[in-house]
Amino acid sequence: MDLNLIRYRGDLEDTKALYDVYQVKQIIDSHENILKEHNSFREQLLANSVRLTPIISPRIFSIIEEVKEKFQLQQQIEFFSLNDLNYNALAFKLDTKISIVFTSALLENFNDDEILFVLGHEIGHILFDHNRLLLLYNPSQKDSTFLPILAEKKFLGWQKKAEISCDRVGLIACGNYETAVQALLKISYGLTEKNLNFNLPELMKQLEDLKESNYSGELSTASHPILPVRIKAIELFYQSELYHPSNQLKHAELTEHVDQLIHLTSLYPRKKTAEMTMKFVAAGGINLIAVERDIQLEEIKSLIKILANVFTDDPEKEILYDKTAVEKQIEKSSEFLRNKASENERYYALHFLTLVALADGQFTKREKDILLHLAGMIGFTADDAMGVIWQTLQQNGIHIDVKLNEIAENIKQNYTQLTSQKILTQASKTKKNDNI
Repeated sequence: MDLNLIRYRGDLEDTKALYDVYQVKQIIDSHENILKEHNSFREQLLANSVRLTPIISPRIFSIIEEVKEKFQLQQQIEFFSLNDLNYNALAFKLDTKISIVFTSALLENFNDDEILFVLGHEIGHILFDHNRLLLLYNPSQKDSTFLPILAEKKFLGWQKKAEISCDRVGLIACGNYETAVQALLKISYGLTEKNLNFNLPELMKQLEDLKESNYSGELSTASHPILPVRIKAIELFYQSELYHPSNQLKHAELTEHVDQLIHLTSLYPRKKTAEMTMKFVAAGGINLIAVERDIQLEEIKSLIKILANVFTDDPEKEILYDKTAVEKQIEKSSEFLRNKASENERYYALHFLTLVALADGQFTKREKDILLHLAGMIGFTADDAMGVIWQTLQQNGIHIDVKLNEIAENIKQNYTQLTSQKILTQASKTKKNDNI
């Protein structure tokens, strides 16, 4: 079986983007060299866990050999059991040696086929070279990376897609769909078949309830997809021609269905009001930025960061490049917010636009006029809008004298006009003298 075909397309595309667009190889190589010099984790395992050799654990060794044969692995694999009450496993590779770590609780409570699934899954991470990308995590702050915001968004999204690829390898390793699901249920919920019945439709109800929840967006920062997503993705793979040539589900259809599942765990507004707020901020932000003669990159970056942090994992898709399209989007989204958004939701829409205007450290009369116009479109009076703007200034510790800026702008425009008139007058006199 061709593992390159089995690998989920989203995993492959995001990996390519991280290397080609965000140039992460240098960070990874640097961390890999440090690990080679300070191989403390394996040393800790040797000191605090048991290495399961053919003599110590013939059962586990036979499972390892079965997986190695199935995937034609030539590398040396060492297996450790770590004393831990949680069900967990991990794999890492140093040079050509693969190390697999299972907790003692998992080995004691999983049957052979379930261990085959988990082992296959962990081997998948090695075969697809996922572990190198995990070196992008900051070792001193495990929940953060060294990446800028858009690269980190891509990385977090990639992690969930990588799990989909490895679940497929796990299924191939154990050869049984229900076994794969039972193993995932145990790992995710800590419950065995004594307390959980395998019932996919019932589990999918949980997913349906989450679809409309704002909380689903918070799942975008998780390293793994939620369990119902993983189970459904495994079921689709099991029904596909990739798993067995006689199956009806085509590769392209499989990918499309899994893309939709993964989207459920990404950051994107689930409710119409939140979606319209995002679209108003995106279009209004562009309108605000474009009003200045000298467009500021800091304002553009500020808008992208707001969209990425608050609304969506893919902010670029919300940016419109056509002036007419921007105006239509503002009209449509503002009407929705004016009629259906709460006062709090309208407040934040104006608040975010004010942050964009302030990103370059200035607040011009043009920007103020545009903000007041946009605020009026979503139902603010001029006084209430200025209240939101001032509050945003205070919250962000930015002290900008709007009146002073307005006076300065008026003086600048006045003397720019006088200078232009003087130049034209001088040119006219010069022309008359030339004629004489």
